[in-house]
Amino acid sequence: MMKTWKQFMAGMLTVVLIAAMAGTALAAGGKLQVSSAGVVVIDQAKVEPGGTYTVGKEQIPGVVDYEAANGKSYHYLPAQMLTDYLNIWNNWSEKRKSVVLGATMEGVELEAKVVTDEEQLNERPKTAELGLHVGPFTEVPPSLVDTTKKPTQVIDDKTRAQSVTGYGNSGIFLPENGKYILLTITNNGTSQARCQAGLPLRLGVWDRFPSVALDPGKTITRAFEIAEGTTAEAAEFVYSASPTLTDEVDVTVSLMQYR
Repeated sequence: MMKTWKQFMAGMLTVVLIAAMAGTALAAGGKLQVSSAGVVVIDQAKVEPGGTYTVGKEQIPGVVDYEAANGKSYHYLPAQMLTDYLNIWNNWSEKRKSVVLGATMEGVELEAKVVTDEEQLNERPKTAELGLHVGPFTEVPPSLVDTTKKPTQVIDDKTRAQSVTGYGNSGIFLPENGKYILLTITNNGTSQARCQAGLPLRLGVWDRFPSVALDPGKTITRAFEIAEGTTAEAAEFVYSASPTLTDEVDVTVSLMQYR
């Protein structure tokens, strides 16, 4: 889905560039042109002044300027930058011919469904699926992580949590501080817990790995590899443990970063 969107944006900005080079006037009397401006996100230069932005294998203008008929200028950025630099989900809707930011109900079919307690307890896998990607994180075998060395960052260290709603936390994990995140959750309670991990909620969308069921008395360890080049804007990792049904959750959680 994101690959299709990147291809679309590359094509659209190529059209913009051609129009600008030809000096095409817009209906309102304004003009588009490639800008000499750069892009700075949270005080970090992402595109140098007059530089290009990479979409797939294409180098496209980082900023496009629109000069209105009254002489006032406006700056346009590729919508993909919202995902790359601000971790905001975006997509292209062919049906509506529109850029879509955040959650959408397009194509969703709502169906009333009665689920029994037994079905809820069995609907989630009890082991994680390896190799899946969410943002800059990839779920990998825990055996890849060398825990004989001290962690470079500790978010939770055998934190005991008891709650009727669940326990959650988050951290910023940059690859230069270590390649791996190791999440360990032990279910101390008498009912099943649901273990979730992924990116933080953005515009109504929580991009996450499939949740894993954790039965009473069991422990699960999940490892995630951080992609090289991950920026601070995209490096937030969130995780939680919550009751599968309405019972209280009682868990012990550790989350650490390793080289």
